[in-house]
Amino acid sequence: MKLLREPLVHFLLLGAGIFLLFRIVADPTNTSKDRIVVTAGQVDHLVTVFSKTRQRPPTREELRGLIDNYILEEVLYRQALALGLDQDDTIIRRRLKQKMEFLVDDFAAREPSDADLQEFLDENRDAFREDARVTFEHVYFKNTASGKAAQVLAMLQEGTALDVDAVGDRLLLPSRFDSSTETEISSLFGEEFKADLLAQVSGQWTGPIQSPYGLHLVNVGQHIARRIPELSEIREAVKRDWRYDRRRTAQQALFAQLRSQYTVIVEPSVEVVP
Repeated sequence: MKLLREPLVHFLLLGAGIFLLFRIVADPTNTSKDRIVVTAGQVDHLVTVFSKTRQRPPTREELRGLIDNYILEEVLYRQALALGLDQDDTIIRRRLKQKMEFLVDDFAAREPSDADLQEFLDENRDAFREDARVTFEHVYFKNTASGKAAQVLAMLQEGTALDVDAVGDRLLLPSRFDSSTETEISSLFGEEFKADLLAQVSGQWTGPIQSPYGLHLVNVGQHIARRIPELSEIREAVKRDWRYDRRRTAQQALFAQLRSQYTVIVEPSVEVVP
């Protein structure tokens, strides 16, 4: 009874059970699967991985251990396949799917020419378009202070020296924005304010224009219009997106071709509400 409680005995029994199950389900006529060949290339790969990890080559004893571990891994892998342990396993399915995608990536991978990148840039101009940038000052007034806003605007347009931070109402935003993008302005003041701001004449106080906060007098300084950068400015970004698009296109084409070889039947589920 004491012997049966030993962990080593449990492992031996478990191993014997797995081996017996393998012998039952394995094809007895297929003897080619009983041969394991560790090629010189595989040994070189083991040495290379070890050397990169340890920063030195393996000793004879360590190399023998690496080879023994590789053989054990191969034996367990073949036994697991023979037992059907790879069936209905979500993790294995995803891993195999990923390896197929890697194969497609290798097929699609090549270094693009400048002509390839320029063509891709021309076809996807909006994806690389840079926002307009605006430098501006503003004076904020509550909606109820529209009369005061008109008075302050007249004084500013006449050139009267005023403390911009003091003449308006208090707002927890700075009174000056330097080289802010359209996206930044929209996120702070809303789309309507952004559109009105970009329409203002530069170099003078104008307004008032509306935001969700209230009314604003604005003085637009530098206004850099939207632009598509030259390829030389964004080459790496274009190359990255070109490679992604090429991989995606290759995957879709290959997977569609592979799927066409199968008859696909999706049975209705009782969980689906008509």
